[in-house]
Amino acid sequence: MDVSRWERHTLLAAEAESSHKPMMSVIHYQLALAESQQLETIHDTKDELEDLLTIKVISCHNLASFWRKLGDKDYELKYLQLASEQIMAMIPQCPNKACSAFVDSLGCCKSALVEFLKRHPNPAIARQLVNINTSNQCELIARFRLQ
Repeated sequence: MDVSRWERHTLLAAEAESSHKPMMSVIHYQLALAESQQLETIHDTKDELEDLLTIKVISCHNLASFWRKLGDKDYELKYLQLASEQIMAMIPQCPNKACSAFVDSLGCCKSALVEFLKRHPNPAIARQLVNINTSNQCELIARFRLQ
């Protein structure tokens, strides 16, 4: 699995964002997402599957974060949902089927979706969610939380 093109676009997007060039940033984040969708594992090892899942989720979270900074909640939610879908598509390959924290219908991005809802435009809803903590014990799941 050659991730060099994905890495290049991700770095160029971050550089463009820090240089206040949002159009270039979103273009490179979109290209990085497209590259992540084209990646395939070579040997289907646990490490390769985890790396592929990490790349796909990071690509979605980068775009969600980008749109959050611009104040576009619709696109932010779109990319958080896409991250969840990426996880649900790959998680059946998780070797730990007996994990008590196995992914539910929201996938490992439950934490990111809850964080999104904590910024709900209705202050009454946001206040109700402020103390929700979505921690769980699965190492694979914990890796994908938004910072």
